[in-house]
Amino acid sequence: MVLVVATEKITIRLPAGFDPARHLRALESKIAEKHGDGFLVDSIDPAAGVAYASRQVAVTEVSSGSGSRASAGTKEVRLPRGTKPSDGDRVAARLADQHPGYAMVTFEPFLGRAVLARMDERVQRARDAVAVALGSKPWDVGISPRPDGGFDLTLPNRYMPSKHDDKLAEVATAVIGKDGWYVDVDPQALRGSIIPGDPPTFPPVVEYPFARPPAFDPAEPGWSRIPLGVTLGRTGIEPGPELVTDFVLCPGMSIQGTTGSGKGLTLMALMTGALARGWELAICDAIKGGVDFVQWQPFVRPSGWGDDLPSACAVLHLIYQEGVSRKARIKHHRVQKWTELPASEGVRPIMVVVDELTSLIAPEPVPKGVPKDNPLYLEVAERNLLRATILNVIGKIARELRFAGVSVVAATQVASTTTGVPTELRSNLGAKILLGAKPTDNNRRLALNNPDAVPTVPANIAASKDGASRGTGVFEFEGTPPGVVKVHFATPDRYAAWLADLGVPTTDRPHPTPTEIAAHTPHIDAGTSDAGTSRRRVEPVLDPDTGEELHGFARANEQRRRLNRKAEP
Repeated sequence: MVLVVATEKITIRLPAGFDPARHLRALESKIAEKHGDGFLVDSIDPAAGVAYASRQVAVTEVSSGSGSRASAGTKEVRLPRGTKPSDGDRVAARLADQHPGYAMVTFEPFLGRAVLARMDERVQRARDAVAVALGSKPWDVGISPRPDGGFDLTLPNRYMPSKHDDKLAEVATAVIGKDGWYVDVDPQALRGSIIPGDPPTFPPVVEYPFARPPAFDPAEPGWSRIPLGVTLGRTGIEPGPELVTDFVLCPGMSIQGTTGSGKGLTLMALMTGALARGWELAICDAIKGGVDFVQWQPFVRPSGWGDDLPSACAVLHLIYQEGVSRKARIKHHRVQKWTELPASEGVRPIMVVVDELTSLIAPEPVPKGVPKDNPLYLEVAERNLLRATILNVIGKIARELRFAGVSVVAATQVASTTTGVPTELRSNLGAKILLGAKPTDNNRRLALNNPDAVPTVPANIAASKDGASRGTGVFEFEGTPPGVVKVHFATPDRYAAWLADLGVPTTDRPHPTPTEIAAHTPHIDAGTSDAGTSRRRVEPVLDPDTGEELHGFARANEQRRRLNRKAEP
C-alpha cells in the first residue's frame, strides 16, 4: 500500500537589508520559533523580499510486497529536500517519534530516502551500545536477535579488531549480557555475534597429555615446544587451546608464585615434557634438597643433580663448561647454532631447572661482633661466596648459551633487584609465568614485562571452591597472546613411569663427584690478608660422637671446645 501525503509550504517576508550570505541561519531560527521544526528554506526572492520554505508533514510508506524496495517489517521514508548527512541523528529521532516501535536502519540523504525497521527496545539498546563501542552511527550497525538470546551483527567498515574487540567484549558482558557472554567476529566478512554463555572456568584437574611425542630431531620444531597446561576457554568449563612454550622463541623462563600456587607442578610438567622430547636435564634445588623432584633424579644428565650449595655450584659450572665446548664446536663447523651441528656431535638441548632462586642466591647476614677468622664467620662467608658464584654462573648461562642449546628455567616467589635477582637475568628469562589466583599488583609488576596487557584470573575462578583455582595463573610469552592458564597435573610417580616407558635414558651418577665439586666450588681463605695471599682452606669440623660435619653455631662451639682443650695445662 502506498500513502502519499502533502508537504507544508510557507512564505516569509524578509526584513529590509536581508543578506542571504549573512542572515540565512538567523532566518531559519526565526522560522523554527514561529512555525515549528522541520522547515527548510527552498528559495529566496530578493526582488519581492520574500523567502519560501517547506517541510514534510507526512511520509511515503511502502509496505512489503511485489515491486517494493522495503521488506516485511520495514518502511521506506522519503527525506525532505536538502537533508544532509549531519542531519542523521535529528532525522532518526523524528522518525522514531512518528513511528513507535521502529528505528532507522538506512539513511541515504543524497538519495532522499531512509528505511525504518521494526525493532524492540532490547534490540535497539544492543545496537546503540555496539555503535557507541565502534564510534559509529546506530543505523550503520546491522543487528538481529539470535534464538539463544544473543545478537548477530553486521559491522561498519571502520571496525578494527585491535581497536574495538575489547570494547565489544565490554558491551557483551556489562551492557547487553553478563559475565560469560562473548563476541565472535569475522573481520573480513564484517560479521559477528554476541553469544550468551556462562563465565569461563577450569575443571578441578587438567590431566597431563600422555601422548608419545615425535622422535627427537634438532631440525624439527617438536623438541622445543613443551606443553604446560590449558588456557581459559570462552565460556563455561570448555577449555581453551593448550598452552605450549617454545624454547626457540623464548630460551629462558621465569616462574613466580607464592607457596602452594603451583610452581612445582609447572616444573614437573616442563621437565617431563623436555625429557620426553630428547632434552638433557639438570636440577639445582639446594634450598629444599631436591625433595620435590626425587622421581626425576635418575633422569638427569650425569653430574646434573645439585641438592646443596656445593653440588648446585658444581652442576652449574659443568653446564657452563659444556656450553663453552659447544660454542667451540659451532665455530669449528662454521654454523650458527647447535641445531646445525652434524648428527655425529650428538648434541641435545639442556634444560637447567633452578628452584627457589631467590633463597638460593640471597646472602646470609654475617654474624656481628664475630672475628673474621672465626670459624662461624668463615662458614657464613663461604656459603655467601657459593651463592654469589651460583648467581654469576646462572647469569652467564642465560646470557651466553642460548644458541648453544642451554635453557634456564628459574622458579621463585618474588624475583626483583631487591631480592637479589638482577634485571639482566630477569630479561634473559623471557617467558614469564605468574602463578596464583590472586597476585598483588606489585607481584604482577615484578613478574611480568607488561602487566597492563596481561589479563587477570577471573574472579569466579579465584573465588571457586571446587578446585578450579588450583594451579592457575597468567603467562606472557613471545609470539603468543598473553592469557590465563591452568597447568597440567600428574603425580610424580606417573610422570616417572611414563618416562621409563618411553625409554628416556637414566644415569647411575646423578650427583657431581667429590673431585668435580672440589674443582668447581670456591672457598674462603683462612688467612687474615685482605689480598687473599693465604691459600689455607677451611677444613670441615666433625662431631666427635657421630662423625657428621658440623655447621653454624655447633661448628663454632666445637672449635672453641678444642681450643680450650689445647689451652689447658
